[in-house]
Amino acid sequence: MATQQSNGSNPVKKAGASVTMEHVLLALGESKEERGQRIRALFNFFDVNSSGYLDYAKIEAGLSSLNIPSEYKYARDLLNVCDSNQDGRVEYQEFRRYMDDKELELYRIFQAIDVEHNGGILPEELYHALVKAGIEIDDEELATFVERVDKDNRNAPVTSRFSYVLISFNILNFY
Repeated sequence: MATQQSNGSNPVKKAGASVTMEHVLLALGESKEERGQRIRALFNFFDVNSSGYLDYAKIEAGLSSLNIPSEYKYARDLLNVCDSNQDGRVEYQEFRRYMDDKELELYRIFQAIDVEHNGGILPEELYHALVKAGIEIDDEELATFVERVDKDNRNAPVTSRFSYVLISFNILNFY
């Protein structure tokens, strides 16, 4: 199946409207199969011995291999959030459910920040959303974030890049 192309607009035009995985796929420009492959690859990154599950040691090793400073490692939290049957292991389906929920949640956040509903977030929109959420950020931190996300220098991060950054940040920081 071919990759879906995002037309640069936010597929959900009204704040508070119901968001589905179809909206997320459209915004990311992915097919269901491509998204499944991406999530499987992320799971496999942590499941280095291909045992079919993640445990605390594998999650901790994966986070360490990403050179994430120890104060940002939340391997135990990630295990607890994903391990729905509380057996100390995260099987792929548990991980997939977690990723489904997170991507929907993050898209809702994106939708709320994208006040013009044009599929991009201006630095001003991001700043106001963070302030409203009680997150203090100075101009330099905001500029650094925008620079990392805005690879094509449009000064308006596109949905897919913003989503990937938020997904990564959320997985690692659980805010």
